[in-house]
Amino acid sequence: MDATRATVNGTVLVAVGEGLAIGAAYFVAGVPSALTFLIFTIAFAMIPFGAWLAFTVAAIVTISGGGSGIAAAGVFLWGSIIMLAGDHFVWPTLVSGSSRLPFLLAFVGIFGGLAGFGLIGLFVGPVIMAALLAMWREWIFRPTPQA
Repeated sequence: MDATRATVNGTVLVAVGEGLAIGAAYFVAGVPSALTFLIFTIAFAMIPFGAWLAFTVAAIVTISGGGSGIAAAGVFLWGSIIMLAGDHFVWPTLVSGSSRLPFLLAFVGIFGGLAGFGLIGLFVGPVIMAALLAMWREWIFRPTPQA
């Protein structure tokens, strides 16, 4: 249960952080309807590749709305950096710390669950890894009977 709670909390917390960080770039770059894009980015960051779609559309809208190409490229580059850091380092660290899973097992559980079970695998993968780790620890560290 702790692994599921940690995954949900980590997903929401990282999505809000990524959305706010990318949203700051929207305001700096002068993206039209920056607040709307900020809200969409936060919401879509909870879906795999959703935030990528949001900030790519924001960059395209900036260019097509007569904005600077450099500003649009900056939005896309900043969004890419934030998403890569958040999804590959911050999120697995939060999930592994809260569920007492080692970082690598949380990472494998998250992305393996996503590959194996789709979107629901984001939550099922770490739970399976936590159960396997608990069984492994019980098997390895079980007390031996004294004769």
